[in-house]
Amino acid sequence: MSVNPANPPRPALRAADKETFAHFTARHRWRDIIKKAIDNICDLLNSSDIDKNEEGKKIMTSMEELINQIQRNDQLIQIEDDGRSDIVIWTNVLNTYFKDENWFTATWLFAESYLYRRIISIITNTKHWKNYDPYFRQKEEAFKFSFTEIFEFSKRIDELISSSKIKIDDNIIFYELAQISLWGNATDLSMLPNFGNDDNIETKRFEESKKNILVNDLEKAWKWLSKFSNARVDFVLDNAGFELYSDLIFSDWLIQSGYVSEVYLHVKSFPWFVSDTTLDDFDWLLKTLKSNDFFSSASEIEKSTLKKLVDRWESYITNSKWIITSDFFWTSPYSFWHLEEKAPELYIDLCKSHLVIFKGDLNYRKLVYDCKWETTTPFKEAIGPLANSKNALPLLSLRTGKSDLFVGLDEGVEERLGPDKSWMYSGKYAVIQFSEGNK
Repeated sequence: MSVNPANPPRPALRAADKETFAHFTARHRWRDIIKKAIDNICDLLNSSDIDKNEEGKKIMTSMEELINQIQRNDQLIQIEDDGRSDIVIWTNVLNTYFKDENWFTATWLFAESYLYRRIISIITNTKHWKNYDPYFRQKEEAFKFSFTEIFEFSKRIDELISSSKIKIDDNIIFYELAQISLWGNATDLSMLPNFGNDDNIETKRFEESKKNILVNDLEKAWKWLSKFSNARVDFVLDNAGFELYSDLIFSDWLIQSGYVSEVYLHVKSFPWFVSDTTLDDFDWLLKTLKSNDFFSSASEIEKSTLKKLVDRWESYITNSKWIITSDFFWTSPYSFWHLEEKAPELYIDLCKSHLVIFKGDLNYRKLVYDCKWETTTPFKEAIGPLANSKNALPLLSLRTGKSDLFVGLDEGVEERLGPDKSWMYSGKYAVIQFSEGNK
């Protein structure tokens, strides 16, 4: 049988396997995520808008029923048509591969993606809430929490770009900005070296985080990218907020370095997996960074530095150095093994890129088909046609582990980390894996 959504190249991860993070996610995390979305809607109900209130209550009722369906392990049902063109794809995949499956017996990748598509369908099929992001509050709060790091980062990057006195090898900057992009949260900002102190770039502060990168192909990726000038780089983005901010800092430096002249930033078409970046998230980030109100306690110097940063970013967009784009394939039920087949126009465009950077755990799961590979399986084997097809892309995966799989590890690494598989999904360990493709 050929590889397909119900038949990945190795046995699929499924929530039915009780000793897995997939099971814990389906049994507990999904419920908590939906309840949080319900609470967010409840807090927005306003007695002065009766029609919107009634719609909000109906959304909450539908979401409560969704929780019940998961808890009862019901059979998966058709997603209600909400007018988006991808509904045809979802209907076809459900009918073809998962017609008689339930929440726990379907593959984890399909069931979890299906959940988020159900949620957005419930919301979109309304008049007053159709553009509502049920996860926005979490994104906003998390970004505000990163206040100190955001300003410190903008100042240090400004020093790097504007000062001719700073002598740092480009490869060192590339390595460290990529690692910031990898970890994608403010607590890891300490990894970035002090650009004003160039006598000790290989500072000890990097070492602890580097130990937790189980595979690190950054040197290979840099050797590949640094061959070019005026190259194109694509980011298939993951989380909004501070992680997006760090991705844009990385993109900024790539442009300023001269190695890259175009950066394509691939966002999701609608709210997805709680924290994934949408176009609205991107626009909100730029607007917020220039706002005098959101970071009201910032000094005038801090605000000025941020404004300078965002002005430069907006000029990139105006001059088509940054291109923000989306495609329904990124929120489809398909693994990236099917990218060339199911999204040929997107694939042809990606083939123009000199490096496609896939961010985060979900993109990693889709790259390797979310199945039970041996941890020592070579990365290029696990990504299948993305490495071995005639038109294989040059790609780099930056991923912290938040699910039940790793590939490309050396012999003995899994044994060293112990029989308790929680190391796979704790977020403590990461991989940076590169495939040069056939460009």
